[in-house]
Amino acid sequence: MNSYCSECLQECVIKNFIIQTSSLSLPGEWEMEKIKKFVENSTISLPTNWSRTWQDEIRKNYLAINVVRETSIVKNSTQSATMDVVDVFSNVGGQTGLWIGISLLSIMELIEMLYRLIRNEFHIIRRKIQANRQ
Repeated sequence: MNSYCSECLQECVIKNFIIQTSSLSLPGEWEMEKIKKFVENSTISLPTNWSRTWQDEIRKNYLAINVVRETSIVKNSTQSATMDVVDVFSNVGGQTGLWIGISLLSIMELIEMLYRLIRNEFHIIRRKIQANRQ
């Protein structure tokens, strides 16, 4: 039941109904006269011996169906796939750290190291220039 053909999409709405059945072998005695009057006043063809066997006929042929809902609660569930900016950065950072071994902290340390090297070289060049002036 969960397989779909290649041309059919999966269903978007699922309706589930809980089914519980019960039965009663024959109508109650208090209903017999009411059913008899209904049958006699309708266009249903009656057997020739109706006046004598009407109770047996009703017991053999009577059917009542009551459809009742179990609860009036309706449950709506909505699912949506969303990713915000934090999720994107977290996923990219996590995958990068997992597969390459680089974390944001490692990148910041690399930037700091490059800054210190450039600053150190700048100071060395500056000292050489000052030493040449004197």
